[in-house]
Amino acid sequence: MVNIPFSPQKYDYIIIPGIIYRTTKQVILDFLVDTGASTTMVDPRIMENLGYTPHCSEFLGHALVSSPAGTEAGYRIRTQKLLVYSSECAVTNIDIVCIRPERNVEALLGLNFLKHFKYSVDHKKCVLTLEKN
Repeated sequence: MVNIPFSPQKYDYIIIPGIIYRTTKQVILDFLVDTGASTTMVDPRIMENLGYTPHCSEFLGHALVSSPAGTEAGYRIRTQKLLVYSSECAVTNIDIVCIRPERNVEALLGLNFLKHFKYSVDHKKCVLTLEKN
């Protein structure tokens, strides 16, 4: 079980650090936790810096993401590993949609990552708890 502290944010957003890996490269970024999002989304510019492009071997196809704000086109990538906060909170071979997430964040952590854990949020203590299923 891992307790991940987060800073109180305007509108009660939960933002936690994470790392996306590809071969010998990695990038550290902040993820907005979104239990209402079915998939994890990352700004395509960040993914392209790692070499995850529509022309790489990990490309799975084009994707459409719908939200109350409308529908946006992006592409789906199978990443080698996504880790949040500590090595205990890592998922390998996870699909990420490369699209600019809403809310002016560079990445959004969705249910396709969170489903690998029992998770709870204590807003009073500003802690997200993840426990591997």
